Amino acid sequence: MIKTKVRISALLFLAIFLLAACGPQEVKKPPDKVSVQLKWVHQAQSAGFYLAQEKGYYAEENIAATFLEGGPGIDNIEKVVTGGADFGVEAPMGILLRRSQGKPVVAIAAIYQRNPTVFVSLADSGITRPPDFLGRTVAVSDVEGRVLLKTMMKRYGKIYFKAMMEKLDLDIHQVTIVPYQYDFSAFYSGEADVTEAYANGGLIRIRQKGYNVNLIWPGDYGVHVYGDTLITTDEMIAENPDLVTRFLRATLRGWREAIEDPEAAVAITMKYAREKDSELQTRMMDASVPLIHTGEDQIGWMRAGVWERTHQLLLEEELLTGPVDPDKAYTMEFLQRIYGGKK
Repeated sequence: MIKTKVRISALLFLAIFLLAACGPQEVKKPPDKVSVQLKWVHQAQSAGFYLAQEKGYYAEENIAATFLEGGPGIDNIEKVVTGGADFGVEAPMGILLRRSQGKPVVAIAAIYQRNPTVFVSLADSGITRPPDFLGRTVAVSDVEGRVLLKTMMKRYGKIYFKAMMEKLDLDIHQVTIVPYQYDFSAFYSGEADVTEAYANGGLIRIRQKGYNVNLIWPGDYGVHVYGDTLITTDEMIAENPDLVTRFLRATLRGWREAIEDPEAAVAITMKYAREKDSELQTRMMDASVPLIHTGEDQIGWMRAGVWERTHQLLLEEELLTGPVDPDKAYTMEFLQRIYGGKK
């Protein structure tokens, strides 16, 4: 009798288990497919994205990320606002300029807290600070002028240069300004005493050629503008804020780990890099670290004052084609959600 009861109990338990197993089960949602328009070709400049991908941080957020190379002929903002990419990387000046044209682009994080633009002179030239530019020839890029390698991506060196000179009450008319050259040929030949360069790009190539140089940073003279900034659209933010949060959380996680372990970041970058030169990628990563992590704020954090000053620079140059509210060119919503309001 006891055996019969045990057998019946076991059968009841099995029946309950089978019924539960046959009941409604939660089906895992397929990953959200996200495309990211990078600032330039695959290189250490974008290491945090690669690390977030390879370490599975996007996958943990149920995101399948695809990275699109930037470069010749690619307009990053246009790519994002027309739906060719969900997120992208662009300079703050470009964001403000395009918003003044009615483009619904908005920044969600400033990855490069310090702008990589630096002015370079030969070590033995005696040019070590802005007052030394007077009477000299300086090669700078102009937002209205030169287009690098036929790309839609523009540089803003002339704006930084003029702002720096004005901050110090120096007469820019005492400086001969010539067009910036991507290959630095005028600088190498001596036709330009000073050239604009990116600290994590052109400067490395100048040094690889054996030149010893002095560096003059606009930021040291009160001209502070963010560098590579992560963007999306007003529509994406309004319609899918959860996706924006998850994407940004994974991306920032990748960048934090890249800063903590640059060597590992370079190793992962080499899987993607267009130029398979580990020394170049290592130097690029080393140059990028202090631009991304300044110790002042969390990675990606943005301050209203920096955006307001950037807006003012464009107003002074009369480059904005229409009114633009700098407070609407970026949002702190997602950074605050991720960091809990901590700087």
